Amino acid sequence: MVADDRAISTVMDVSLALLIISATVLLIGTYVHTGTESIDGERGDHAVQTLSGSTATITYDVSEPNEAGERATDSDHYETPDDLDPDEIGELYEITTYGSAMDLLAEAAQTNVAIDDTEVFAYGYTVEQSVEGAVQDRLIGTDGRTYTVATWEPYDGASIRGTATAGTEPPRGADVSSSSIDVSANPDSLDAEHLATRFEVGEEASPGDTVDDGFDAIGQEIAEAIIEGYFPERQTQYTLESSLSETAVTLYNYRRLADVVGVDIDDYVTGTDANAADANRVLLEGETADQAGLEDVVADDLRESPAGDAIREAYDDLGDSPSDDETDAFEVLLDETITTDTVDVTVQTWD
Repeated sequence: MVADDRAISTVMDVSLALLIISATVLLIGTYVHTGTESIDGERGDHAVQTLSGSTATITYDVSEPNEAGERATDSDHYETPDDLDPDEIGELYEITTYGSAMDLLAEAAQTNVAIDDTEVFAYGYTVEQSVEGAVQDRLIGTDGRTYTVATWEPYDGASIRGTATAGTEPPRGADVSSSSIDVSANPDSLDAEHLATRFEVGEEASPGDTVDDGFDAIGQEIAEAIIEGYFPERQTQYTLESSLSETAVTLYNYRRLADVVGVDIDDYVTGTDANAADANRVLLEGETADQAGLEDVVADDLRESPAGDAIREAYDDLGDSPSDDETDAFEVLLDETITTDTVDVTVQTWD
């Protein structure tokens, strides 16, 4: 199976797999602990540096069951390509990706995403398991005394959240050294100044406008970034137009997210007129009055989240004529609480 030269979203894995012929796999393991080394505050930092500087390749099988025994390939949303030899099907379920251990952890977290505790992609679990093996292989000499947690949430306290772990939690009472790092995620970063302007415009909306308040306005921006991260338009369009097995995974991903959000996109992802731009638009805003779209899911959740509480309080404190410093502080708050483009990775080590 082909391998990409960096860790990217699972959807982009299957899209770009059609374009990439080969990549050289460099496997680096770093010894981070000796028998005489005692626990200290730098051990967690050393483990983070090891994972940041180590590269790995993983192969996962989308037909493997999750913890509940469910398989993506058993879903009504998954269609096995026509005219395949049965002996070829198993291999075509396999996807290979390549990158730093940190990037792979970030990918696993985003693939293992849930919305309101509803798992989106059934194969997220097998991605997490594959990455766990790669991470533990990189931390040679720790004797399993490491626990790594990668968490993606597009804003503080979001119910849209992805997590991946590697290792076992430290025992109670252990002397733990911990270190964290932000790893780039697939959705683009959102400009805080633009978000501040959008929030203000939303707050001044009139009845009949497309938004009711500032949360509706910035919810659109966040949801659009999330969709673009999972379904980048150009690569996804290429995959939809192909007849290879990667199309089946992309269709499954589209249908699963649409199902969780509550929209119907099948007309836009199947047939000769499949159109990724239209599919993304319907995912974002729905198509009929009874289809909300991801933008409404995000706005409603953000409004009730810790991030939303902080944004509301800060905006209300601005008053009618805020100073430049007050406006800048509001933008800083938005930049700190809305984090579509980063995955937090924390590594704990102990004796």
